[in-house]
Amino acid sequence: MIKCAIIDDEQPAIDVIQFYIYRMSRLQLADLELTGTATNPLTGLDMIKEQKPDVVFLDIQMDEMSGLEVMRIISPETKVVFCTAFSEFAVQSYDLEAVDYLMKPVEFERFVKAVQRVAVSLSAPLLPIHNIVAKDYVFVKTENKGRMIKIDFNDIDYIEGLRNYVTFYLANRKIIAHYTMKEAEDLLPADQFMRVHRSYIVAVKKISEIRGGELILKTTPVRIPVSSHYREDFLIRTGNK
Repeated sequence: MIKCAIIDDEQPAIDVIQFYIYRMSRLQLADLELTGTATNPLTGLDMIKEQKPDVVFLDIQMDEMSGLEVMRIISPETKVVFCTAFSEFAVQSYDLEAVDYLMKPVEFERFVKAVQRVAVSLSAPLLPIHNIVAKDYVFVKTENKGRMIKIDFNDIDYIEGLRNYVTFYLANRKIIAHYTMKEAEDLLPADQFMRVHRSYIVAVKKISEIRGGELILKTTPVRIPVSSHYREDFLIRTGNK
C-alpha cells in the first residue's frame, strides 16, 4: 500500500487529487491510501511528521510557505509529486529530486503515470500503464426498477437534481435516475464535471461562456446558475481566479 498525503491551498485542487487516488484504487490500478490533506503548508508539515506518508502531492505557490521550501524540510524518505499551474519551477523541482511535476489542471492519465513513478521509486506493485482502460461512460439506475442505462460522458450537457432523483440532460434526450446529487457527482470524473449549484452539475467542456452568475452552454439554450457557495471553487478550477 502507498500512503498518500495532499498539501494545496486550494480545496478544489485537493478534491481532484483525492478523487484520482480513490479512482485508481477502485480500478485496482494501485493500492493507495489517503492519510490526510492540508490547505496550509505549516499544518501539512505537522501532518507529514505525524503520518509519515510515502508520497505527498504538493502545490508550489502557497502563501505561508512554498512547496519547494516544504520539500527541503521533509524527510527524503517521503516522495514528492508537485502539482502546480506554473511551469517555471520544474528545474528546481527536479534538482530537489521530486518524483514528478504535474501541471494543473491535472489529467487522470497523467496522474496515473506519476503514481507509477512513485511506485517504482518505492519498489511497490502497480499495474502496467498499458492495462489502463479509461472509462468514458456510466450505467445509471432509472425510475424503472432493475433497469440501467448506459450514458457516455461526452453526451452529458448538465445534470439537474430534485430530492432523491437527478435528470441527465443529453444532446437529444433526458434520463431520470434514482440518485441524490452527491451520488451523481461521485459517478462522474472530477476533471470533466463540476458542481456549480446545489441542483446543478455541468460538463466543463460544454461551457461556452460565463455571463454574470450564469453559464451559457454550447449545446442548449438553458442557462445554468452558479451559486455563491460554489462560485469561488468554480472560478479556481476554470483558471479564472
